[in-house]
Amino acid sequence: MHDRALRLSELLQARASGDAPLELLLDSWPVVEDAVLAHSGHAREDLAAAADALPPVAGALADRRALACAVVDARGRACFADPGYLELFPDSADLRPLLRRAQREGPVVSLVEGAAGAAFTAWVGDAEAALRWTLGPQAADALRAAPDRFAVVVCAPSRSSELARRAARALDLTALEARLAEALLFAPNLDVAAADAGVGRETARDALRRLNAKAGVRRLPELIGRLIAIMCVTGDQIGGDESLAETAFGLTPAEARAAALIARGATAREAAQALGLSPETVKTHMKAVLQKTGAKGAKDLARLLVEARELVAVASASEPLVGEEAGGGRLRIVAALDGARRVALIDYGPYDAEPLLVFHGAAAGRRIPEDFRRALVERGLRPIVVQRPGFGLSDPAHGDYAATGAADMAAVVDRLRLRKVRMLARDTGIPVALQFARDFPGLLGRAVLLNPNPPMALGVDRPALGAGIQRHLLRNPDLVVTFAEFLRRQTTTQLLNRILDSVFSEMPGDAAALCDPEVRAFLIRDIQALCARSMWGFASEHAAYANGWTPPAGLGDHDWTAVVAGELRGAPDPGWLGLPGLRVVRLEGAGVLPQFTHAEALAELTAGR
Repeated sequence: MHDRALRLSELLQARASGDAPLELLLDSWPVVEDAVLAHSGHAREDLAAAADALPPVAGALADRRALACAVVDARGRACFADPGYLELFPDSADLRPLLRRAQREGPVVSLVEGAAGAAFTAWVGDAEAALRWTLGPQAADALRAAPDRFAVVVCAPSRSSELARRAARALDLTALEARLAEALLFAPNLDVAAADAGVGRETARDALRRLNAKAGVRRLPELIGRLIAIMCVTGDQIGGDESLAETAFGLTPAEARAAALIARGATAREAAQALGLSPETVKTHMKAVLQKTGAKGAKDLARLLVEARELVAVASASEPLVGEEAGGGRLRIVAALDGARRVALIDYGPYDAEPLLVFHGAAAGRRIPEDFRRALVERGLRPIVVQRPGFGLSDPAHGDYAATGAADMAAVVDRLRLRKVRMLARDTGIPVALQFARDFPGLLGRAVLLNPNPPMALGVDRPALGAGIQRHLLRNPDLVVTFAEFLRRQTTTQLLNRILDSVFSEMPGDAAALCDPEVRAFLIRDIQALCARSMWGFASEHAAYANGWTPPAGLGDHDWTAVVAGELRGAPDPGWLGLPGLRVVRLEGAGVLPQFTHAEALAELTAGR
């Protein structure tokens, strides 16, 4: 009884293992529920305090092609350097000041001057600190070969033509626009970029206007930031740049505030108005910023800030994840209907097939397993996975979440020049799916709702951890964001494995699927990619339920089918959806992973006419 009277903060401290408080939620969830109920007024601050004690992020993703690395001795002489590092620093870099700082303070992130005077952000740490990075066998051997050696990791996606091409494909740039975009990354001005791209000034100006429109930006610094964010897969997050500019670039607080605004595309006058300063003062700050950083202008400063943000995110994570993401499909970034936000999607083609909007789940489903993709394509469908607001690379919603998500689906239909789409929605994506049907009825054909998550008013329990969270924590909308951040800061690969085993242990089909190492690895990487950068989507979607979401009325007949997994115990009759002519199908032997366990059957139900 004593445990049940404890505040959540006391419980986390007393019962959770030191490195992973989330394990308490997995092992003793009923006790946690009682603590939240007994002290609900303090639950939010207790969770926030617990999150603040954790690393900024658990698992951070970085594309290996965006990084370059070397191993140096205490005098800065290279003992090993990969080709990317040698390209950036052909004449070596003077790392001695950073090495002295790293010896005194531990790992540091700061600026280093590279080829042709270009500035880059580098992480420098000793051999022990470098163990967290996956630098490759040669670098590891060089670190072990002698004491007092340091690893140097540089973030430079802007120097990778492969990543530049990926960004160009994501924004659907023409060949000319792609050449100009890559040239703009380092050219001092548009005239030089035009010459590098092999076009005239006026042609370059026209192409730049189209580039800005496709990227959803107004000015060149914003465009550079967005291009590099797509290369880094950072999600182009806003926030924290002032602190980063102080610590990594050595700026004063006033300089850092001005630098962050200018790098986002503000003019000196706009920045002055936002900061309560005169334009002349902002210009003075910016002169100092450019001198200290070596940036050649606002757009170069934008490049530095985004690259530094990527490096710090990976360096400060408890589990840096470096590699090239496998899986088919083409990443696309399109402008929302209002032009102010961007929407990410993965288009699997073929482009002449019937388009199908496939929804991801609350934390996974950003990519489609190959067997399921093949089954859909064989039935004449073109699967397109749209990342809902706040998930993956899609910008968060600033107003009504379901309405924003529905408008994003309509934007995808418009930007991809589609006329009408089918839909396979699932889980907590149902509010967005039904809102899309109501707000844009002419765009939707056949619709399949897989394991639709019911309103909380029905009081339906779900298996394992999710039931307790929804029943008590997520009934309080104020707790949603805090709890989501608490989750994000500790979901390492090891803990994700535990969560998967816990959640799916009561569903034999899913548990059997997880015995396949490839399925397990696919799911874990998918979760990390969808939620590691931000939990705004997860939080917003659950907040919609916590705030009393119910199905909208007046939905038309879109040939609705609800598919209920046979192993998902406690699922209510889908009649609560209130859809005209609803067909209900029970998928025996399936749980919440039918895209892995019942790919053919689910594809057949989706394609049914």
